[in-house]
Amino acid sequence: MTSIKKTSRPVYSRRMSATERFSLAINELYRYNIVALAEGRGSITRKELQAAVDIAAKKNPGARVRLKSFLGFAKWVDSGIAPVVHEIQVPHWDCFSERGADFMETSFDALNGGAVCDLYLIPGETTRIVVRVLHAAMDARGLQHFVKDVFRILRGEQPIGSSSTLTDTDVRLKFQDKIQGKQVEMECMPILQPSAHEGETLSYVWRRVIIDKNIGNMLPKMAVFLAQYARKHGEGEVGFTIPVDMRGLREEINTTANMTGYLRVKVDPDSTAKSVMQQINQGIKSYLDCIIPPIFKWVPWIPLSILGKDMRKNADKLLYAKNKVIPSGGLVSMGMFKPGDYSCPQFNATTCIGIPGSVGKMNVVIMNHSDHTEVVFSTPAAFNKDGQLDRLIEEFQQSMSA
Repeated sequence: MTSIKKTSRPVYSRRMSATERFSLAINELYRYNIVALAEGRGSITRKELQAAVDIAAKKNPGARVRLKSFLGFAKWVDSGIAPVVHEIQVPHWDCFSERGADFMETSFDALNGGAVCDLYLIPGETTRIVVRVLHAAMDARGLQHFVKDVFRILRGEQPIGSSSTLTDTDVRLKFQDKIQGKQVEMECMPILQPSAHEGETLSYVWRRVIIDKNIGNMLPKMAVFLAQYARKHGEGEVGFTIPVDMRGLREEINTTANMTGYLRVKVDPDSTAKSVMQQINQGIKSYLDCIIPPIFKWVPWIPLSILGKDMRKNADKLLYAKNKVIPSGGLVSMGMFKPGDYSCPQFNATTCIGIPGSVGKMNVVIMNHSDHTEVVFSTPAAFNKDGQLDRLIEEFQQSMSA
């Protein structure tokens, strides 16, 4: 009798790009995660959510990868272990700041083979689902893709899934001959003035703001507002990094990988929201998001301990003073929130926000809703020890209501 040999699919694996390696080094300096929070009403159970996560992770193995090998040989490999759903109670967290959200304070331990993603179900009158992911393994759009698949499964639909092994480096290389020009050079000052922080451990704070109307073109408007605010309290150039999602724009793929390119946008004293948007569009047209920084050639071969040590040594200069390395902030627009994408029979989503990664001088994530706009600001704690960030937010709210 002839035996039939079963063939198994190869284990999902992709090389770690230089962008991801930088993110992993930042995570060693301070926790560098992306966090999504969905709020709504319903009675979904941890068991139901975990079952959907198990299936979604199988279809999107990038959510269950572990770090293997080292230096330029490093890669993300499917462990076969889905992200864990934890059910918790956080009675002292109002979901408007980091205060009371101690469960978010832990770091993913990728260097020791740890997971890169987890979820938290917080039941109550308002049910909350929090998803965290290590930025070195997944970007915001990748997380969004994975979470949408979880809810497709909960609705009884087929998940889209992704098994792409492309990296952002692969995509950048494809368009090197289309790049016209270079990223704008600028010596950027912080938006806020830091309080004394010498000898203190680096930490970040964040604040959630709700504007009671849907505001179009919020990203360029935010850039102009922040630049004008910065110039009230200091002198210097103001500029921002704007992430560019390479999915669809540069490559027709669904992937959970870190598939993000970046533009640098300078905001002059006479800049308007329209001129900032034109600058962004011109940068995309010129393929500036596909530029490969020269240092990326060496990053894969530099030990993380050395990368982290260099970042730690220069942290004060990079975060709290004018410099050409780190812009004044990073601005992210996650587009329009569609309740149906994050709802199922057991959970009716009413809002969704993204909590920025703890990196740089300031980061802002914007999510538009049909009847309001959600904005989350994040900065090093030294920029709010004396209420600096809170005062900026108060002025921002006043400017949006004018």
